[in-house]
Amino acid sequence: MQPLITPGAMRAMEQRYFAETGTPSIDLMETAARALADAILGRFGANTRTFIACGPGGNGGDGYACARMLKAAGCDCALFPAEPPRSSDAARNRERALAAGVPELDIGAVPDAPDLWVDALYGTGLTRAPEGIAAALIERMDADGAQGSQIVAVDIPSGLNGSTGAAFEPCVRADVTLTFQFAKAGHFLADGLDVCGEVEVADIGIPAAFHPADMSRLMELSEALAALPAKPRNAHKGSNGHLLIVAGSVGMAGAAALCAMSALRSGAGLVTVACPESILPILQTLAPCAMAVPLPERDGAIAPEAAQALSSILPGKSAVVCGCGLSRRAAPEAVRLVLDSGVPTLLDADGLNLVSGDPGMKALLKPHHLVTPHPGEAARLLGRKPADPIADAFALTGLGCQALLKGTTTVIPVGGAAWLSASGCAGMAKGGSGDCLSGLAGGLMAQYAASGTPMTGEALARCAAVASELHGRAGEIAQAQIGPRGMTAGDLVEALPMALAGNE
Repeated sequence: MQPLITPGAMRAMEQRYFAETGTPSIDLMETAARALADAILGRFGANTRTFIACGPGGNGGDGYACARMLKAAGCDCALFPAEPPRSSDAARNRERALAAGVPELDIGAVPDAPDLWVDALYGTGLTRAPEGIAAALIERMDADGAQGSQIVAVDIPSGLNGSTGAAFEPCVRADVTLTFQFAKAGHFLADGLDVCGEVEVADIGIPAAFHPADMSRLMELSEALAALPAKPRNAHKGSNGHLLIVAGSVGMAGAAALCAMSALRSGAGLVTVACPESILPILQTLAPCAMAVPLPERDGAIAPEAAQALSSILPGKSAVVCGCGLSRRAAPEAVRLVLDSGVPTLLDADGLNLVSGDPGMKALLKPHHLVTPHPGEAARLLGRKPADPIADAFALTGLGCQALLKGTTTVIPVGGAAWLSASGCAGMAKGGSGDCLSGLAGGLMAQYAASGTPMTGEALARCAAVASELHGRAGEIAQAQIGPRGMTAGDLVEALPMALAGNE
């Protein structure tokens, strides 16, 4: 997996490196600038008219140093400072660039677009929207990009939060982002997926002894495929796990059906859906390969008496998914019974909402429970508005359970590190996609449990991460076949076998 670092951890690593080795900070800046210049020359060549927008800090210093190197290579380049340098390293490199003959220009005096813009305005520490000349430069880059100019961002597109991936307005939309030593979490979270373009990492020589031990990790499809439960030829349905799905209500039978069909596609040997009696015919029609058990209902949702029925269904089950389409009308007694059963359980949707409103049920969450909220559900569980996906995912584990925080990129705490799953596509932004994830993850939980892997703690978190990566890959396959607009969660279910088989 590709390591990812937060801006704060990157700064701490650099400062420790400078303090313990005596390396001057300007030397590291020179190394970064050389990597940047080499990447630009390698991609675009020396016959490229290049404008370099420089900010007042270290990012601007990288840009000034790169300009000098490009000039020495015969590149026609010019500097566009947003404001005077505030760091001594940046000021020194500006002087070197000017002495090398690189001109400093005013953006208003240059009407035509260059071949290439280099965005060296702000680095990963930006926590507010760009203003003034910097904002004008970003807007000019955007306009020139629409005219065909390429844009290379230094370390991170200016205007993007390096921790959360949230984009301020304005924000550079880069074709390529060249980042140093490690990719940053913000490159692969939220807006980062849209504005960074291709992310290239340049090693700037900080030895491994200085690298943080608990960096986040970006998952890769090959790793998820390699981690799937084995499928021996001498297997039978019982040895592939039995998943119980407690889900559905009148008006939301589809959520339970999508969950069941995804679980069946996951490779689980047996899937049983426990649902309100009135929707059972719908479930058996939509998911005929799943078994179904009718539960007492009230107002179209599971009634309090369902808890007694569930107590006789739970024995022998490898795992449980609880919550898809359950509705907030469902009796909390049923959810409480599932949580108290000792069976590994994935809690989603209205199962989460019922727990978030009941401190007693929230106290039942244990390491063999997995919560899978989207940001709104996470807000209700945490009692506050989510702000930082990685920090919020770890806060969810503070409830005593494992957590998978949904988003454009899914975040799963595994041990002391956050695993990020950035697979997926725009076509998955449809109702039902989360139900498919629950079914896939629940089906894998059942299979792992049946193979002898206890679904608790880090093993359960890893299972969730594998499910998320493959769920996103299925979405990519479906979108490639259908397109993002017409794609539905049902298409995602149909693509799951191809994703699980590692097909393109």
